[in-house]
Amino acid sequence: MPGYLDTAKRWWRRTRRQNKVVQAEAALETLRRFRTISPLLLLINLVFILSFWQFGYDVRAGFLAPHTLAIIQIHSVMALCNLLLGTLSHYLCRHSAALPAKPLYTRLLQLLICLSYLLFAVSIAVADQLVTTSLTPFVLICLLVAMLSLMPPGSSIALFSLTYLIYFYAIASTQDQAEILFRLRGNGRDVLLMCAVVSSIVWRQYVVAILLKREILRAHQTLARKQSELEFLAMHDPLTDLYNRREFMRLAEMELARARRFPTDSNLIVLDLDHFKRINDEYGHPQGDLVLKKIAHVLISSMRETDVVARLGGEEFVILLPKTGQADAIAVAEKIRLRIAAESCQDGEKSLPLSASFGVSGLQVGQTATLEDLYLAADRALYRAKQTGRNCVHYAAPGLVASPAPLSLRGHAGDS
Repeated sequence: MPGYLDTAKRWWRRTRRQNKVVQAEAALETLRRFRTISPLLLLINLVFILSFWQFGYDVRAGFLAPHTLAIIQIHSVMALCNLLLGTLSHYLCRHSAALPAKPLYTRLLQLLICLSYLLFAVSIAVADQLVTTSLTPFVLICLLVAMLSLMPPGSSIALFSLTYLIYFYAIASTQDQAEILFRLRGNGRDVLLMCAVVSSIVWRQYVVAILLKREILRAHQTLARKQSELEFLAMHDPLTDLYNRREFMRLAEMELARARRFPTDSNLIVLDLDHFKRINDEYGHPQGDLVLKKIAHVLISSMRETDVVARLGGEEFVILLPKTGQADAIAVAEKIRLRIAAESCQDGEKSLPLSASFGVSGLQVGQTATLEDLYLAADRALYRAKQTGRNCVHYAAPGLVASPAPLSLRGHAGDS
């Protein structure tokens, strides 16, 4: 027995939590529904008013006159309610995001709409007792409220119970035959009980649908985020967030094709950190990774948005400079060289200066070469920079032997 009680308690807590999560959204959805059908309901009120007004004063009607007058009055009041409540619903639906107390306003208006229609149903049932014992309009209106209003079971039970209490005493004002009154009260009780059950079923279906919709939305968002991450990893180096070799090759090919269509100079810079193995050996690979991230930051902060920066692998990086001449490309490489030389690898009291060697190659307007030709030339220039003491910039045209950059742009050779 305790096991069943614990299960029931967990179910009850879970259901209350779910109801609370969707209650504000459900109230707003009720207002949207009412906003949609309120013009139709207003039209129905006007049709009843005109119809009963046209035939209500026929001398042959006799005893129908009081009933007709009551129907006209009830529908007139309800028409005004439809107009007012429909306008308020439209306003809240359009400005719900700007209202600080939106959940409170929407729930209050939802309850007011439901109560208005239930009182309308009671009034019609009471007026109809002047000519018939039928409760058909009462049943239809109550069912309409039960199916269109999204209320938690507690609220719907309370509202339909209040409606029955009003109905119980109001129906006696126009029906004085005890047997018929007893039957009407019993039928009214059954109708409102059925409506409470229908309302609870509709509510539960809505809760399940909304929670499932949110779960699907979260799954889609997670999937989209994972897909975005995979796309990023497919194009970028995971350590430095620079473009990887494959993406660089794709972008560089596109840029060189553009340079051939609209003739401009393009240059390629290849750089390699000096003595990087020593950093890994003396300071460890984690410190080496920090150095690579630091170099990546230097490169990104030194480049234009149109430049393409990538890590080819290990300690080797590459930069494509669109619309850049040879002299400007060498100047950019020298600027980066000086910025890297100003950095150091720190580990406690130990400090190791950083430096890099640069190879530059480029295409002038009218020259033809492939990306591979440019890269091979820049790599030859880089090799020459390593051979002549490191921490310097060398240039090589595609297909030519590497030559040093102008002396004013060369760094001091050293074993660092």
